[in-house]
Amino acid sequence: MAYRQRESASLLRDAELARTLRDLASGDPVRLAAVDEFETGVYKRLFYSTEVGPKIRSAAWALLGAILAGFGALVLDSRDGVVAMIMWGVLLAVTIVFALGALTYVGLAVFAAATTPRVTFVDVDDTDD
Repeated sequence: MAYRQRESASLLRDAELARTLRDLASGDPVRLAAVDEFETGVYKRLFYSTEVGPKIRSAAWALLGAILAGFGALVLDSRDGVVAMIMWGVLLAVTIVFALGALTYVGLAVFAAATTPRVTFVDVDDTDD
């Protein structure tokens, strides 16, 4: 939560800075190109922080959960007894759920990175017609 608030504040500050820099450029093409480049970086950060970043973080946490639960299942694999067998089954099920969750979030992150429209500042060259 705190990370998202800091990132939002940083993005708002950068957007305000870009607006101020655009006003200060006052029609100079070199300065306006620099402001455009800065704004492109801000938009890329905005895209990552709202679409891809949370899904990648979720995939990492799910992978950590799968690894820890899998390690617990491996430790209990050699133990005898009913309680150990039940705990082994529960940990194995948790490992599978977390692994599927990690794969799902990786898939969602790849899908978001591939399909979400991006803002581009590339000028279209009309002379090719």
